[in-house]
Formats: sequence, structure tokens, C-alpha cells
Amino acid sequence: MISIPSAWKAIHMALEDFRHDPEWMACMQLAESKNRWFDQNSIAFALDQWYAMSSQDHAAEWEERYGSPTFLEKRLGLILAGNLPLVGIHDVLTGVLCGYRVLAKASTDDTELPKMLLKKAAQYDSIWSERVEWVDTLQQLDAAIVTGSNQTARHFAHFFRDIPHLIRHNRSSVAVLSGQETPEELLALGSDVFQYYGLGCRSVSKLYLPEGYSFETLLPVWEPVFNVLALHHKYVNNYHYHKALLLMNLDAHIDSGYSILKEREQLHAPVGMLNYQFYTSLDELNEELKSLSDEIQCISSNMPEIKGATPLGTTQCPGLFDYADGIDTAQWLLNVG
Repeated sequence: MISIPSAWKAIHMALEDFRHDPEWMACMQLAESKNRWFDQNSIAFALDQWYAMSSQDHAAEWEERYGSPTFLEKRLGLILAGNLPLVGIHDVLTGVLCGYRVLAKASTDDTELPKMLLKKAAQYDSIWSERVEWVDTLQQLDAAIVTGSNQTARHFAHFFRDIPHLIRHNRSSVAVLSGQETPEELLALGSDVFQYYGLGCRSVSKLYLPEGYSFETLLPVWEPVFNVLALHHKYVNNYHYHKALLLMNLDAHIDSGYSILKEREQLHAPVGMLNYQFYTSLDELNEELKSLSDEIQCISSNMPEIKGATPLGTTQCPGLFDYADGIDTAQWLLNVG
């Protein structure tokens, strides 16, 4: 029987005071040296999120939802994403806590952080070293969870066709504004857009705005806080590239000096850009969002009329039970097991 409180406490203890732990500090520096998107603020933000999510209150809720499964000999293969710090660790933890032996293939973009977290956690509960193996290839699996692009998703679905599998593909997040938001709410929206430089599926990449919306309400609020994005060389290179394309094509856009706002229907926007679209009817907008549910990860809005929305400023702070693609991964694994 797995001791859920002990396992979660080990994760929590592994992250305690990470800012002053020499081992963690060295790991964070190494992670940034290998992936320049992973600056120290982004890494610390992700570690803080996991420290909060691994509290004993959440551990108790986990046990209440799923019980304490027994150890299985079934092997769960994971191919982890690496676009954000520790973005794949949720699947690793879930697999172990559902009783599986986890074989995890880390992304080359995020190798150091998940391995350090489990190494530190194993000092408090050996389950994290005994039930997880970091591998380069996945073989002899009983189940698989894979994260990739829309293109690789089809390949993975074929490759793992003979075993139960979850294949995750690209999603985007959107925000809906009423035009009556306070400066504080607009600043919170900026975090949804720009945290992690817009690289995550929970990063808002498109705004739905009421007809006639004036960006003079929004951009002066964002500028003092988010103009520092122009100091990040990888981000600003993307910004300048897409700006140059728009200028060469004489394509209308709004240039904030650190982000380009472009009116278009697509949900996804490249790094350095933000799409927007005007709406006239909330009923029609809700229907549109419903039709795009398989492509949308989060809807950020403080408008009660918007169905399934999460409050502005919270998309980058998912709860422990906010599973990717809306599928309860733990329940799926327990059913498969």
C-alpha cells in the first residue's frame, strides 16, 4: 500500500527553502544554461507552484479522491514535454501514486529539474527513487502517456496502438474581456499572457474583446511591468522576426514595443505576438468557445457569462487536479490498472 501522505510530504520537503539550498541553486543555474527560456524567475515560479500543490491539505484531498493504491508491476511509459520548467512532473507523480512503475523519458529542454526534484524527494521517501526510472527509450510498457505536437501525436498514437495510452497535443488558451476590467484585473491578465514568455498551453495567446474595445485601456497598464520582455534575447528575437514579416507585408498590427497584437481568428500565436478578435454577442461567443473546446486549454475571464472560465491571472497557477486536456489522469490510470 502506498503511503500517500508520506509521498506527498517528501515532494513538499524537497522544495522547502529551495532558494537557499546550494544543490537546488546549482541545478537551477544548470537548467538555465541548457535552456535559456528557463530563467531563474520562471524556474522559481514553477517550484513555488509545486511547493504549494504538495501541501498536506492537497495530499489529504488526493487520498480522499483516489485512495491509497497498492504497488503494481505494470509499467507506465512517459514522454515528457519540456516547454516549461517541470511541466511533465505531474504525470510522473501521478503514475507513481497510482501504483505504477514509471519509465520516464525526459525532454532535452527540461532534464535537470525533474530529476533533482525526485532525487531530493527520495531522501524523505524512497518511493521516488524505487518506482521511477529515467530512460532514453520506452519498451515493454503496459500503458503510456505522451505529450507532443499535433504532428507527433499521430505518430505516437500509432506507435502505442496496442496498449492503453493518452496522447496530448497542442492546445492554446484565450481570454475574454468585457471592457470594464480594472487596472488590477488587466495586470493579472498580463501574467496569463506573458508568464513563461507565452510558451505554455495555459498561456493566453488570444483575446476576445467587445466591439469597439480601445487598447488605450490595456497597453498603458501592461507597459511598465512587461516591457522588460524586450530584454530577453530569445523572446525579443521572436518579436523582431514577426514584426519584420508584418512590416514587409504591410499587414496591419499594433506594436507595443515588446509584443505585437494582431487581429485574426487563430487561437495560437507565436512567441512575441498576441491575437485578438472582436465579439458582439456573448451567446455566440460561448458557442464558438464550445466548438473549440478540443483546442482550448483555459479560458481566462472575470465575466460570469463566460462558461468554464478561470479568473484573470490564474491560468499559470493550475491546481493539483487541473489535468491536461480535461482528462483525470489519475482516474484513467486506476481504471487501466
